[in-house]
Amino acid sequence: MSKLRTLIKTLQTGQFWYLFPHYYYLRKRSIDIEQTMPVTTANYGTPNVTEVHMLTGAKHHLDLLYAAKSFVYHYQAPVSLVIHTDVSVNDEVIQRIKRHLPQAKIFIRQERDQLVEPELEKRGLIHCQEFRRINVFGAKLIDAFMLSQSDKIILLDTDCLAFKPLHKLRELVNNPQPINVFAKDPEKYPYSISSEKIKQYFGVDIKPHLCAGFCLINHQLIDFDIVEKWLSTPGYPMHHHFAEQTITAALASQSDLVILPDDEFNTGRLYDEKTCSFIHYCGHYLSGTRIAMRKIGQSIVLKQLHV
Repeated sequence: MSKLRTLIKTLQTGQFWYLFPHYYYLRKRSIDIEQTMPVTTANYGTPNVTEVHMLTGAKHHLDLLYAAKSFVYHYQAPVSLVIHTDVSVNDEVIQRIKRHLPQAKIFIRQERDQLVEPELEKRGLIHCQEFRRINVFGAKLIDAFMLSQSDKIILLDTDCLAFKPLHKLRELVNNPQPINVFAKDPEKYPYSISSEKIKQYFGVDIKPHLCAGFCLINHQLIDFDIVEKWLSTPGYPMHHHFAEQTITAALASQSDLVILPDDEFNTGRLYDEKTCSFIHYCGHYLSGTRIAMRKIGQSIVLKQLHV
């Protein structure tokens, strides 16, 4: 019924042709993905295996399937896939994810609350508790690292696709040194507050272009006592959609880090699928970048998965 009301509204307001590509390719790719085989990953908790953590809601679970399958296909080494779902994800969506990613560990919101909240309360991390309650992306900073059983964690957003073997990333993952790795955000300071305020609030000279939508983080980087202190800063915008990215970037700025070459691992589709090994199609879900993700990027992934 809600979809019908949305369609009627778009017809009435003249937005139909603006929204049509989004709904057309969303429906088409939903059918197409069912023609692909499940992919095999390592089980959650497998020793010496890097974890890949993803956050999804019901509206984005289809994109998650394409992102996860393309990443596993091109990473070409064992990874453990850990999926954090929000309250919009129902049993039907969970069963669909399990059909395609049978070994993935799926943490529904209720289960995460039962595991994470008592630990935060025990440690007196009241601002971490507040943050994960009011900001859905708090799961990428709090839950992912509290529930992780791996020394190295890859954060992977659902609007990402891999097209070629990810040799460079795998080399960096296998590096014995505790380096952190980021794709380059096209925006210089994609953070919730200015670099000057970050310096004032956190005492950190934050490095530019750090995007938490696709990155490799060493578990030891995330110090929850520091996160708690920073979140308690008066005026820090916990609701902002870059709030967790800002803190992740500030923590990483105090460590050794590597920025991936943006003509190979691109954020924002500044280079096309023929050039890149990996693209993070960040932006509004109705943007031209996202339409390209479904029309072009996911089409390429389908052909590769059918091989």
